[in-house]
Amino acid sequence: MIIKNVTVLNFSDLSINRNVDLLIEGDRIKKIIEKKAIEPDWAGEERQKDNNLKYESRDDEAIEGADFYATPGLTNCHSHTGMTLLRGCAEDVNSLDWFNKYIWVYEKNLLPEDVYIGTLLGAAEMLLSGVTLVCDHYFYMDKAFKAYQETGMKADLAWAVFGRGDDQEENFRRAMNFTEKYSEVDKRINISLGPHSPYICPESFLKKIADISHKTGLKVHIHVSEEKWQVDKCLKEKERTPVQYLADIGLIKEKNILAHAYWATDLDFEIIKNAGAGVAHAPKTYMRFGYSKDFLPRALKSGIKIALASDGVVSNSNMSIFEAARDAALLAKMSMGDAEEGRIEQIIPLLSSGWKMIGNEKIGEIKEGHIADLVLIRKDSPSMNPEINIFANILYSLSQRDIDTVIVDGKVVVRGGKLLTIDVKEVAKEANRIKERLLQRTDEKPMQEFGI
Repeated sequence: MIIKNVTVLNFSDLSINRNVDLLIEGDRIKKIIEKKAIEPDWAGEERQKDNNLKYESRDDEAIEGADFYATPGLTNCHSHTGMTLLRGCAEDVNSLDWFNKYIWVYEKNLLPEDVYIGTLLGAAEMLLSGVTLVCDHYFYMDKAFKAYQETGMKADLAWAVFGRGDDQEENFRRAMNFTEKYSEVDKRINISLGPHSPYICPESFLKKIADISHKTGLKVHIHVSEEKWQVDKCLKEKERTPVQYLADIGLIKEKNILAHAYWATDLDFEIIKNAGAGVAHAPKTYMRFGYSKDFLPRALKSGIKIALASDGVVSNSNMSIFEAARDAALLAKMSMGDAEEGRIEQIIPLLSSGWKMIGNEKIGEIKEGHIADLVLIRKDSPSMNPEINIFANILYSLSQRDIDTVIVDGKVVVRGGKLLTIDVKEVAKEANRIKERLLQRTDEKPMQEFGI
């Protein structure tokens, strides 16, 4: 595949490289050809006049890229993708009611096939908005695995386990069977361990997970310090913050994904940084529940690894990482009362930083030898013009309709704003059929209790 005359935007260093050809062979960017600009294009930029350059390639596909910006694929480092089936079911409620009166009541109705459909729907939404990798923490991940395979998306899958409840042993057995069966089956899909959180999982169970992680080398994807009460509870019961408690157990280590850590202390940041773990930041969820906290400004200054996250759509409404970046910037400014916080050059790199956070250095940048996970954004979109500060436009103006093409592992999965791998209309119909059953209240008891 050849993408000709495209303008390359790298998120890691905010570099702009105009009028280049990207030669993709297999799943890699084989060569980046910088060309002499000799002819102005529609926007007044100059581009190569001769578009018939010949390269050795295994296919004949060529994309004329003069009207596009090419960016790395985006990463969503904490999601409950199958939860798309419950979008809109718990609006304008506090977090205690959100869990105990809605989510953990409805999820008792969840069937394995529901997760397959919900994941198809969420993966479609992510791919259409430029997300090429998601770290998914949910139930029935064997069904999610199938959905990601069919959509062509990359994923890191963690089967959520609580370590308590009537079905704890069966759920843990299923999760471990999944982990053993599906690890290294598909190079696009990684497997992680998924204990829910230190406020739900018993200490003995967390130690068991830490031991399995140590022996197998599997990452751990876990919620931590989402809300202030969780920190207060842990301080009272364990005389440590949740991050310090998990560190003592052995669950804060390199490549592990800490979802939220929104109420982490400066000492917690030091622990996270020294361990090489990373934090998935989901700003819209915090704003949804009315929490304005200076997490991101402090986290950026601490030097910890950070990536953006959508969380589940019941608290985030959509799966857009471009929107998560926008929310992160604005929340940083609001939480500090300072317009100079959450700067463009701080936020833009977070769009694709997830790959480095989980340990893959050959994805997330447009460089020779790197994996060809790319997004082509329309230059002629009204919301992308004029080009005074293109990265400001990316952060604050871009909308999903501006995404034209998405490439995963060198294969086009979105073209002309249309997903090529699955029938989104049929998936949406099935999701609406399933939601009627999910929203039935057979009883009011949640699957777990959220709160002090």
